[in-house]
Amino acid sequence: MESGPSFDSITYYDRLAPDLAPRYDAVTFDLVHPNLAQHLPTEGRVLDIGAGSGRDARGLAARGLEVTAVEPSLAFRHIGETNSFSGITWIDDRLPKLARLSKELPFDFILCSAVLMLLDDGDFRDSFQTMARLLAGHGRMAVDIRDPMPNEPVGVFHAHSDAQILEAAAAAGLACIDYSERSDALGRPEYRWRSHVFAHITR
Repeated sequence: MESGPSFDSITYYDRLAPDLAPRYDAVTFDLVHPNLAQHLPTEGRVLDIGAGSGRDARGLAARGLEVTAVEPSLAFRHIGETNSFSGITWIDDRLPKLARLSKELPFDFILCSAVLMLLDDGDFRDSFQTMARLLAGHGRMAVDIRDPMPNEPVGVFHAHSDAQILEAAAAAGLACIDYSERSDALGRPEYRWRSHVFAHITR
């Protein structure tokens, strides 16, 4: 689920969750994220930011990974928790601060899918700082983003160019190690997803 810091975005997805969850769950993690298999750890701790219906969290947990699923929408979180199994811990939290994770050990992999377009420019940059802090030194972080659609609420969705993404990542000490574009796995022809994978910059 696309999560974000504003009350409006959470209300927006609370209302849509019952309709969106079955659509999200109709496709698999591998179909939605075909580029990530080579970057996933074989074991360890994973953070799924904006976990929505829990599809990606379940896909990661099925690989034997210990998953923390962060979801600020109560409706989506309830659906995700109901359908979860062993290896997934659900938390009510949100970018840019992820305050409840401030004392967590670093994660081996972070997935931030369909989230960043719900952040304004200030929260967008701060979110990269937060995610970089939570990423282990050897870890990888995957970010998926698309442009807002004309029929989506103004003020909830925000456009962020690839240049903005790379700039915010670099300011947080992250470098892009993989990039790809793809059509929407749910068959929405107007959606075009851009996927960046980041690692800490080595000195």
